Amino acid sequence: MPRRRIYNPLTELLAAVLLVVLVLVVNRWAFSLAVLVFGVLPAVLLSGRARQIGLAIVLVAGPLLLSSLLLHGLFFPEGSTVLVDLDIARVTTEGLIFAAGMGLRMTVFTGVLLTAAMTLDIPELLATMTHRGWNRKLVFIVGSAVGLLPHVALRAQQVTRAQQARGLVVGRGSLSRFRALVAVTTPLVIGLLVDASERNSMLEARGFSSPGARTSYLPDTDTPHQRRARRAMVGVVGAFSVAWLVVAAIA
Repeated sequence: MPRRRIYNPLTELLAAVLLVVLVLVVNRWAFSLAVLVFGVLPAVLLSGRARQIGLAIVLVAGPLLLSSLLLHGLFFPEGSTVLVDLDIARVTTEGLIFAAGMGLRMTVFTGVLLTAAMTLDIPELLATMTHRGWNRKLVFIVGSAVGLLPHVALRAQQVTRAQQARGLVVGRGSLSRFRALVAVTTPLVIGLLVDASERNSMLEARGFSSPGARTSYLPDTDTPHQRRARRAMVGVVGAFSVAWLVVAAIA
């Protein structure tokens, strides 16, 4: 069941971006863990799409975490406490700690941004940006970036069902699964490229690059209170970030 929307999508997207900025600025594993446990996890569970978002986070953050462990866990030049010496590589305590912290931050980034991207009302977001007078190209870029993952997931589901209707059977063996993956991935990628080309032609035919004000057919659901709240959020996070970096530099 989809969650009941309280805030405008632009406010939610800005909150997600500012949260990522705070994690980058603070750069403490305890803060990153707190954001993951008390921010990302409840948002995923209350989103109404916990399974899909959780799977997406695992698929994106898993390889990043693994690469961080392999890179920094085995090849960390500042490491002094050697756990395992492999001649060409050394597993050090410092490297594993650094890799774990880096992996935790990447998991938080992935969780925050994917949760926002997969739960936002994209048409309402674009309508709000249009009503606020944002540059049309910037509106298109933001809408495409935020809506890419849900679009790819929906397209992959459609391709999978079409291939299954044509007799695709996924067996238990690794070779069978690999063949099924290729059978789904190939038309998926080709279809996405064709969609991008057709979308560009349709935008030009509708005067996307022409000057003049844009008109949105959706009502403006943004409120003055939320606009003031967004400005306050940016100001508070900006001031905190500057103060934190100055104190860290002095210390």
